[in-house]
Amino acid sequence: MRDSPVTQPKHERIITLRDLNCYPGSEWLDMHIQLPWSEDPTRRLWLMIPKSSPTISFEDTTYAPQRVSSRLPRWIDYGVVELPIGPESYLSWSGSLQLRFLGMKVPECITAHLLIATDLALSVEGCSLEEAERRLWGLARCDAGSTTLQPTRLTASSPATFSVRYTTGRDGLPAGALVRFVVPKAFSMPQTDNSEAPGFTSIVKEDCQVSIVTIGPATDSHEKTDIICRLKSSLAPFEGFELQYNTDRTYIFPRTFHGSKRRFWYSHLPPLAADVALSDRSAFVSLKDTNGHTLGLVPGPSERLHLFLPGRRFDSEMLTLRGIFTDHYRNVPPSGPTDANLELWLVTAEERILLGAPSGRFVARHRFEITLPRLSPGIYRAVACRPSSRDEIARSNPMEIIPEHEQQDRLFWGEIHGHTEMSDGTGEFSELYRHARDEGCLEFAAASDHAEYFSDNQWLWMQDVTNSWNQPGRFVTLVGYEWGGQQKDRNVYTSRSRLKLFRGTHPRTRNLNVMWEQFHDDEEVVGGPHAPLVHKTVWEFHDPSVERFVEIYSMWGASDFRDSPLVPDWIEDGRGMTAIEILGKGAILGFTGGGDCHEGHAGFSSEDPNGQGTTPHTFAAILLYRCGMTAAVMPHLDRRSLVQAIRNRQTYATTGARILLHFAVSGLPMGSIGYADTAECCATVHAVEAIRMIEIIKDGKVVWSHQLNHLDATIRWQDPVPPTSEHYYYLHIVQADGQMAWSSPIWIRPSSRREGTTVTLHES
Repeated sequence: MRDSPVTQPKHERIITLRDLNCYPGSEWLDMHIQLPWSEDPTRRLWLMIPKSSPTISFEDTTYAPQRVSSRLPRWIDYGVVELPIGPESYLSWSGSLQLRFLGMKVPECITAHLLIATDLALSVEGCSLEEAERRLWGLARCDAGSTTLQPTRLTASSPATFSVRYTTGRDGLPAGALVRFVVPKAFSMPQTDNSEAPGFTSIVKEDCQVSIVTIGPATDSHEKTDIICRLKSSLAPFEGFELQYNTDRTYIFPRTFHGSKRRFWYSHLPPLAADVALSDRSAFVSLKDTNGHTLGLVPGPSERLHLFLPGRRFDSEMLTLRGIFTDHYRNVPPSGPTDANLELWLVTAEERILLGAPSGRFVARHRFEITLPRLSPGIYRAVACRPSSRDEIARSNPMEIIPEHEQQDRLFWGEIHGHTEMSDGTGEFSELYRHARDEGCLEFAAASDHAEYFSDNQWLWMQDVTNSWNQPGRFVTLVGYEWGGQQKDRNVYTSRSRLKLFRGTHPRTRNLNVMWEQFHDDEEVVGGPHAPLVHKTVWEFHDPSVERFVEIYSMWGASDFRDSPLVPDWIEDGRGMTAIEILGKGAILGFTGGGDCHEGHAGFSSEDPNGQGTTPHTFAAILLYRCGMTAAVMPHLDRRSLVQAIRNRQTYATTGARILLHFAVSGLPMGSIGYADTAECCATVHAVEAIRMIEIIKDGKVVWSHQLNHLDATIRWQDPVPPTSEHYYYLHIVQADGQMAWSSPIWIRPSSRREGTTVTLHES
C-alpha cells in the first residue's frame, strides 16, 4: 500500500501502579513490565504518588528520589537514568523487567503512576495525569476517542463479520492522524483485495476522508496484525468512521476480551481494539479501557459426551466413572439443554455390566459421576448408548484392574504444562487446578507459567495456591515454572512446597548451568525441555542429575521424528532438535506429553476434532494440535511419588488419548538402564480407538512395526542383532483416529560390560 507509516515501538510509558503485587512479609511491592529494546537506554523518571518517596528498582538497578515537587499533584523526580534496555542488556531479546518499589504504602498504589520519558528535559510538575499524558504523547488517553463493536457476543469458532465504529474525543483529530486496529493472527489475515475472501477489510462509513494504508505484523506482538488507517482530512469532535472486517474463524475457546492498552506482547485484546497517533512520528495512544469495546466468545450447544475411567487400579479400590458433556470444541459448560437420555455400561471381552443412567448422578449441570461396583481383575471400558437403539454415543478410555497382591504399580493420568494469566496465557491461576481436577478428570496437574512474566511476590502467592489444591490420594499438584534463556525453554518442578525461582531473562541466570547447579543432585527437583524441535533447543549444560525428561508431544505437535505427521509444516529444515537427536547425544531421558495450553485448561483444553494441524487451538496462531497427556506409573498418588516417577522415567506420553501400555525389554521396565545378551521387547496395549500401528524404535530408527485393527494387542519381538554397545528402545502406538502414544525408552548394554567394568552415566 502507498503512503505507509513507519510505526516504532512505544518507548515512552506511563505505568499504572494499581497492579503492583504485595505478599505478607515482603519488603517491596513489585510487578512485571515490558519495555522495548533501545540503542539509547537513557530515560527521565517521574513518579506520581500521594505521600511516600520510595526507591525504584528495575531488576538489580536501583534509583533514589532526586527531588519532590512542591506543587500538587505530587510528583517525584528521579532524574536522568539508564535503564537495562540497551545494547548490552539481556532485554535486547526479551523485553521483560521486574519493577520493584521499596518504601511505598499499599493504599498509594491506587493513584500512583510511573512515567518513563525519552525527553530528558521533560517536567510534569503540577500536572494532572491527563496533562502529563499530553506532554508525553500530545494526546491524553481520555481524549483518544472511543470504539463500539458489532457483534459483541459470538459462539466460539464462529465466522463473523465485525464492524467497529471509531469516534473521536472532545478535541477531534487532525488530518494525517492514524488510527490503528488490532486483529489476532489466529483469525483470518486482513486484506483489501478480494471482497469474497476471508479477511476482507474495508471502510464502510466515514465522516471524513480516511483510508487503510497498512496491513501488516504488529510491531509490538508476533501474534497480532495491525490495520492502520490515515485521516486525509480532520475529524471534528465526536465524529468518526466505521471499519468492517470478516473472518472465517475465531478462537475456539470461550473467553471475554476487553481493554485497549498494549501492556505486553501477549495482551489479550478484543479484535479491532484501537489506538491513535497524531502523526507518523507520534506514539500510539491507547483508548481508556472504559472507552473501548469487548467481545465475548461463549460455548456452543451440547454436542459431545466424554467418559473417563481411572488408569490402572487395584481390585480393592472404590472407583468412579465420570462423564462430561461439552460443545463441539470440548468447551464446558455447554449452553442450552443437555440430552442425557442414555444407558451406561461397563464392558469387558466377556461381559457387559449395566451401570444405569446419568439421572440422579449429576454433580454439575454438565457433569455426572457413577460409582462402580467391585470389579475383578481385567480390562474395562465404559460405553454410553441410547436406550431404544443401543447406538453407541461415547466410549471411555480403558481401565485395568489388577490384584492388590501383585507387585505392580498403579497408573495415573495428568498434565504438567499449562499457562494462565500469570504469564502469557488467559484464565485464572487457581481455575487451572479446578478445571484439571473436575473437568479434565486428571489425577495430577501443574501450572508452568513463564518465570520472566510474573513477579517475586506473585510467585510466592502462586506457590500458595498450588499447595492449596494438593490433595494426596485424590489430586496432586506440583510447584513448577518454565525457564526460558539462552538454551531455550526448560520446565522445572519440585515435590516440595517451595521452589527457587530462576529467570532466563536475567543476566546472571540466562544460562541453564546456573539453575542446574542450584538443583544438582536434588532428588526432589526434576526438569526437562519441551517442544525442542519448535523452540530451537540448545543442548548444552545438560545435568543428568536434574534434567530427566523431554516433552515429546504438546500442542506444538510431536518432537520425535522430523517427518512425523504431527510436525507443523512451517518447521524449516535444521530447526531445533528432535527428542531422538537429543537421545543420540547420550542423554538418558524419559518422555512426557503436555499441552502448553495457554487458556488455563490443563489436559482438557479446547480442541477442533476435525482440524488438528490446521486450526489454531489456542490464542497463538501456530499451536495447531490438541493437548497431550502424561501417564505416570507409581505406587502412590502424592508429590514425591510423582516427581520420582518423572525422574526415573516411569512415564509415557500421549496426544491426549488415555491409552494403556506396558513395555519392557529383556525383563527391564520402562525407563530402566540394564544389561542383557539379547533384547527381547514385550508390550501390551489397550487403546481408546482401534490400533492402526505399533512400532519399536531402536536408536532413533523403526526396527519393527505391525499393522492391525484391534483395541487390544500383545506383542513379543526379539532383536536379531545382539547388543554390542548401549542401545535404547521405545514403543510407539498409532490409533486409527491418529492419536498416538510413546513409551519412555529402555537402555540395554551387553552383559559382557557388567563384570569388571565401571559404567558412568552420560553427563554430556
